[in-house]
Amino acid sequence: MPLRLQKRSDSAKWYLRGKIDEIPEGKDYYQSTGKTEEADARAYIEFFKNREILKFHGVAEAEEKFTFADATDLYKPTPEFAKYLYRILPHLGDVPVSGISGKMVRDLGPRLTPDNSTATWSKQFIKPIRAVINNAHDLGKCSPIKIKGYSDQETEDQDTLRGKQSGVEKVPGDWLWIFLFKEEAPQRIGLLAQFMFETAARIGQAVALKPDDLKLDQNIIMMPASKGYRKTEVKISDELCAELKSLKPQRPRKSGKPNQKRPLLAFGFASRSSIYRTWKDVCDSACIDRRMPHAAGRHGFATEMLNRMGIDPHTVAKLGRWKDVKLLFDTYGHSEDGERKVMDALRTGRVQALRDLRDNALNLNKES
Repeated sequence: MPLRLQKRSDSAKWYLRGKIDEIPEGKDYYQSTGKTEEADARAYIEFFKNREILKFHGVAEAEEKFTFADATDLYKPTPEFAKYLYRILPHLGDVPVSGISGKMVRDLGPRLTPDNSTATWSKQFIKPIRAVINNAHDLGKCSPIKIKGYSDQETEDQDTLRGKQSGVEKVPGDWLWIFLFKEEAPQRIGLLAQFMFETAARIGQAVALKPDDLKLDQNIIMMPASKGYRKTEVKISDELCAELKSLKPQRPRKSGKPNQKRPLLAFGFASRSSIYRTWKDVCDSACIDRRMPHAAGRHGFATEMLNRMGIDPHTVAKLGRWKDVKLLFDTYGHSEDGERKVMDALRTGRVQALRDLRDNALNLNKES
């Protein structure tokens, strides 16, 4: 019988029992998983199975003892990945990297954050775990790992369970939305929205701006590094420059956390999360749809430049700091009023074709 879980009446822990199909003529296992929760026991079975297969094929003992916690110590995460790894480590920290499988990683999503989408699970579990292990592989510490994403069916099933559709296309910002938002917003929040819309800044970059990054006498800001781009000089409009000059830098509010760092910042917010509630309240007060910072800002910049202003995509990609035009179109390109435009184009084409047919018929009549 294949390896399976079994519960004994005299113990709160789950046991594993059976053979591992991948090991020819393998022994029949029967032992405790050490886990009282079924989900944890299933994860342990996956780890145990992979470990035994590796032993059978003669994997070096050193690799078996190299744990995910060891791999994490070798990795320099972004602040975002650090937050995700902090949640992952209690569950995978002691597991040897050689025993971590794709299924084990994918199962963390529904176990730890059952109400999230599969896209969020990929972002918060698959990507950081893969990055940690493959970084360790680059350093010669372990084998690399490939982890499949969630299938379309898994995404659909999860959306049904949580009663919310994932992957809904963002509605990009536009000037009218920005002006209506600013009318209701506190100065810092309103100017933050305009700043992201005009510069294609990410929210993390905007809140990280320090007074020294503002070269307002030259209409220049030094955009903080992000997503493979170094700190970059960005030209800004006279109007935005004038408003930034009126904004007094301030320190983030005290959070009560020990050793909190409170540097002087251009907008005065500790992180992106510190603005979200106010942002939503402003949208509601202004009676406008909720367009969150990334949609209103970076997506808005791309759509404004490409669709509304007709600027060539190579220029937009360069000034918006996208690494290539394909990424700009695939992720940030938004069709606006596409159905009406297609219908108008079909109607125009039809009228033009009929006119051409009529002109051809008249010419033939004249010749005859």
